[in-house]
Amino acid sequence: MHNYYEIKITGKDMKRFLKTLYRMKIQLYEIEGGTNDLTLLVDQEGLSQIQKIKTIYQIQIVGYHGLFKIVYYFKKYRLFLFSMMLGILLISFLSHLIFNVQVIHVKEEMRNFITEELKKEGIQPFRFQKSFDRQEEIVKKIIFNYRDKIEWLEIERVGTKYIAKVEERKYSPSNEDSEPRDIIAKKDGRILQIEASEGTILVAKDQYVKKGDILVSGQIKNKDTVMARVHSTGKVYASTWYTVNVSLPYHYQEEIKTGKKKKALTVRFFSKSWSLFSFGSYQNKKTTPIFEIKNQLLPLSISWNEEEEVKKTEQVYTKDLATLEASSIARQKLKDQLGDDIEILYEKSLKITEEDSKIDIVVFFTVKEDITAYQKTEEEVPEEESR
Repeated sequence: MHNYYEIKITGKDMKRFLKTLYRMKIQLYEIEGGTNDLTLLVDQEGLSQIQKIKTIYQIQIVGYHGLFKIVYYFKKYRLFLFSMMLGILLISFLSHLIFNVQVIHVKEEMRNFITEELKKEGIQPFRFQKSFDRQEEIVKKIIFNYRDKIEWLEIERVGTKYIAKVEERKYSPSNEDSEPRDIIAKKDGRILQIEASEGTILVAKDQYVKKGDILVSGQIKNKDTVMARVHSTGKVYASTWYTVNVSLPYHYQEEIKTGKKKKALTVRFFSKSWSLFSFGSYQNKKTTPIFEIKNQLLPLSISWNEEEEVKKTEQVYTKDLATLEASSIARQKLKDQLGDDIEILYEKSLKITEEDSKIDIVVFFTVKEDITAYQKTEEEVPEEESR
């Protein structure tokens, strides 16, 4: 970064004054002007030499460049910057305090109990907030100490408030995990993989099944006699089939990053905002907050952002590009519907319809997915009793 002063010299016969500067060997970086005035760029040493010249010419500093500009603005706005830094420190201090602790549970007794336990660990109003790791340690400690009373505990920080959610441990005489059950198919498909640790497997790999078919039975048989009823455990994967419709416009707008980035400190008050130390603005940009401090009482916020310049371009899809884009969109739609744990085995564009402004594509998929569902194992009635 080059540091210069921009000075303006006014008077008659500027050529004679300029010759004087050359004779004194003063370094001049830029020279602009005419007969009665000159604008020069000089460094600190050059400015000092010019100011020592006894002359009738008027010499005035009209601009700053590089570090000199930053120093100038710092001196000019030092009161504002000092007030802003004081405000940041005050907001930062207040934002690290706890102003309220709320425990959510239907019973007042449990709410009071958890409130007292949190106080013992320093989670109470007008105390400093805990780090995430310390917060997790407190949760584990309380659950461990009262594992016969507490099933689950969660502490969430929302601004300057802590919200604790708790579930009381309940004991039930019946054990649902031992209830006899079957694994059934929750949709049609072709069996690819069976993982069962309990129960009797009734289907084989590559077998086609329909929704509701029993895949793993909770009945353990010896020939036709039921020897035991178990809680079937496992997963069954099958290939299933889907079609996804995608519609794309031929014309679309694309944003391309230029690689230019800068950081800016932004102060917002109500709907007004000011960017500090941001020299030169981008016509189009994406702003990513690095950190932000807000005041819940005042409409004031201070944020440190990264600004990245982008260029917007208008593009047109060809049929091939539209088909590729449709494939990507269709895959995402399928994952949104079924979850990210599916595996796409086969894909094909079945139907492509073109109109003036858009293209419609139907994409066919074969996927591997978990088709596991459960039902209670029904007890068989002996033939003699059913007559």
